[in-house]
Amino acid sequence: MSEEIDRYVSFKNIDCNARAQKMMDALQPLIEAAENPFWAYFQQKRAEFNAKGYDDLRVLHNYLPTLKELIEDEETLAQLEDLEYTCM
Repeated sequence: MSEEIDRYVSFKNIDCNARAQKMMDALQPLIEAAENPFWAYFQQKRAEFNAKGYDDLRVLHNYLPTLKELIEDEETLAQLEDLEYTCM
């Protein structure tokens, strides 16, 4: 039986890091396609943030409005919105 998730109690029972990694994995095809210059910028900023000790959840949060605008796949967008609601 799964435990109840309550994001208002210190994100108890929520693996936000795993969810952020799953989101980054979902974004990888968009990044690799490089059809928009944003993706190269996003990769650069992700590397800079990670080097400073920030996790991918922070990176995703910083670019949330742009990501929502650029993601066309409904499933990936729903995954991002779920991550936003659950972990940010």
